[in-house]
Amino acid sequence: MSLQEEVQKLKEENELYNQNGPIGLYYELNRFINATVKIMRNTSLEKLLSSTKDEDPKRFEKTMALIKNAKEHVADMYEMKEKLNLTGDEEKDKRKPFITTVAQNRH
Repeated sequence: MSLQEEVQKLKEENELYNQNGPIGLYYELNRFINATVKIMRNTSLEKLLSSTKDEDPKRFEKTMALIKNAKEHVADMYEMKEKLNLTGDEEKDKRKPFITTVAQNRH
């Protein structure tokens, strides 16, 4: 491995440590919830309760599990948003180094 390749590899590894995992999780949960809402909007209750032989017989149970998970994620997100002091601007929030979100303010 050349010196340039090794430097590049170390830069990429360092970037992983600079990324703020909890903030990333918050925004991924937000995308998950939005995808769940989209599924709900495109699915009627009648369609969930009736199925043909070509459709997944567990579709109702899977949809209900998605809804339940989304509801739990919303509660988690409110707590995370407050603890991480998020603005709602993903790009701005993701630039916050991880250490600044876990370090105690000693002033």
